[in-house]
Amino acid sequence: MSGRPSGADTAEETGGLTARRVIASAPWVVVLLGTALLVVMLVVAVLSFRGPERPTQSALAPPMSLPIPAAADTPAPEESPNSPSGPNSPSPPSSASPAPSGSSAQPAVPSRTASAAAPSAPGGAPTSSAPEEPVSATDTGEVAVSYKVLNEDGSSFRARLVVSNGSGESTDWRVELRFTGDVTGISASSGPGVSVTIKDRGWYLLSGTRPLDAGSQQTVQLRFSRTGGGEYPTLCTINGSACAVG
Repeated sequence: MSGRPSGADTAEETGGLTARRVIASAPWVVVLLGTALLVVMLVVAVLSFRGPERPTQSALAPPMSLPIPAAADTPAPEESPNSPSGPNSPSPPSSASPAPSGSSAQPAVPSRTASAAAPSAPGGAPTSSAPEEPVSATDTGEVAVSYKVLNEDGSSFRARLVVSNGSGESTDWRVELRFTGDVTGISASSGPGVSVTIKDRGWYLLSGTRPLDAGSQQTVQLRFSRTGGGEYPTLCTINGSACAVG
């Protein structure tokens, strides 16, 4: 009896071989499935990451704006049929502010006090112009005084005070003069009588020895010694009111 296998044995061997082949090829199937799964996950991941990148890139780009024609902002002015046109046509008159009235255009008249602030001629020469007229008593209606520099030199100068009583009764008067520290001394003389009080260097008080009659004037001649300038007082008052300095 030969050892050749029967048909049943052959079929069994064939089935066992097929099973072994399937089992042997199973790891490759798993590998292929895993690879396919990784590819799908990679695609999903790429798509998910590319989604938020688009707004980021668009946010970095400068905003786009369309130009607006200038004619759309303001309407063109309508031209009257009688108005001339062309390059030689006259341009419309520009708006101008109204001219000031006659009262505001008139120059301000300088007061005597402002004009007195101008310095005298240099060199110590006496003033060539005639002394100004003293303040009239009828102009103020009260006691007033005018101060006038007559002449000057390097170490002294002469001035004149004219006190006017514009009130309706006799009254006392007192003039306060303040100079810079360059004025060192004073001497005063007046026919009706005058009293001088030295308060400090360059600070003097002058008053009449008797009341000044209504409507009358009193002239006081002054001589000052000095070491520099300062022939015009920094303060001049009579009974608390400002003097007229000329």
